[in-house]
Amino acid sequence: MKKQRMTEVPGTSLRFPETLICGAPSAVRVTVTAGVHSREYVGIRAMAKLAQSIKEDDIRGSLRLIHALNYDGFIRRSADVFPADGKNLNRVFPGDKDGSETQRLAAFLESEVINTSDFIIDLHSGGFCEYLTPHVYFQSSASEKVCRASRELSSYVDVGYAVKSKTVNGFYGHAGRCGVPAILIERGGCGLWSEAEADAACADVLNILRFLGVLWDDTPAVKRSPRYLDGGVYLDAPVSGCWHPLKAVGESFVQGERLGELRDIYGELQDEVIADENGVLLYQTASLGIEKGTPMIAWGKL
Repeated sequence: MKKQRMTEVPGTSLRFPETLICGAPSAVRVTVTAGVHSREYVGIRAMAKLAQSIKEDDIRGSLRLIHALNYDGFIRRSADVFPADGKNLNRVFPGDKDGSETQRLAAFLESEVINTSDFIIDLHSGGFCEYLTPHVYFQSSASEKVCRASRELSSYVDVGYAVKSKTVNGFYGHAGRCGVPAILIERGGCGLWSEAEADAACADVLNILRFLGVLWDDTPAVKRSPRYLDGGVYLDAPVSGCWHPLKAVGESFVQGERLGELRDIYGELQDEVIADENGVLLYQTASLGIEKGTPMIAWGKL
């Protein structure tokens, strides 16, 4: 059975599109999500391709594809928050069934999505003004069993780096605290997308589904070899001004190297970023202008 529907979130004006695929009986339930942030398009395009290409006869168990969690924001091309209340879904878990619309959505996702899934794959991209190198995050703030399963999932993703994450208030991080292994895959950036990037995201999802025994299409699962990084460092701009990167995403560096500069509109140096450890650059802002307190640069620890 393959079914497509718009799911309404009770007590809100929110809804999201999803495809449900149920195949031969099995205990395994997998959910794949995209569009937590409305302008991260690679995953959203990949979901449509998956929904069209996966045959229900090849599925064992159930597969839930949520095409765009921030569907209103996606259609309205809003910033990566929900237009209804200006909140970032990945900052409000565990949610509040009596709170704002985004908080109510988070509570709904816990009860109706996380708690009805055995595994979760969350597709993301670099934001509207972010370059990034493809990488995957796995859980490290859940039970040992969940963290081990999450790391195992990450080993079937075809990216250069797998990063240990301690996040707990985002969708996939909160899933871990609810006992559900999950990963977050990053691919693409700058509010752009391509069929090649969407195809790569599809290939990752299909490979994981084969590994989990949910997809039976006569293609074996392939274990990949990402380089594992021991956590990430995420820096916001300390002042408003102009960002001048000195490294490209995907580049490694050593302690003491300069990674970027902040200059004022006249070109005078205001601040600089110096690595306090060895690492690899995961993402950074792509815009010249940057506002104080907004994401600027992130790296994984080598």
